[in-house]
Amino acid sequence: MTGETIQIVEDESLIVLHLTQILESAGYRIVYPASSGERALRALKKSPVPDLILMDILLAGSLDGIETAREIRKHYDIPIIFLTACADISRIEEAKSVSPYGYISKPFLQKDILDAVEHALCR
Repeated sequence: MTGETIQIVEDESLIVLHLTQILESAGYRIVYPASSGERALRALKKSPVPDLILMDILLAGSLDGIETAREIRKHYDIPIIFLTACADISRIEEAKSVSPYGYISKPFLQKDILDAVEHALCR
């Protein structure tokens, strides 16, 4: 069991559930999942900082995942891995500006999630 904490920022509840099952079965703890960038930022202000954030690039709400990551970077040094179903090259290029620890394309495999998380936590 690893015990590291991970925040999932994703607006599709089935994806949150799937990620939670994958990560908890590997020994990670999921803390305050958020369905929008605004909720993720509020949770960070009120709760202990997670060891890693999995963030969808396209989120519901006024902040997308890239802008949310930019705000997080101003105040915290937390590794962020982007999740995306977006094939738009310009969005991927924009996402690089916040120095994510990686990208995972949707749909994803359990191995993709666990490999990316382990790599990010070891950096």
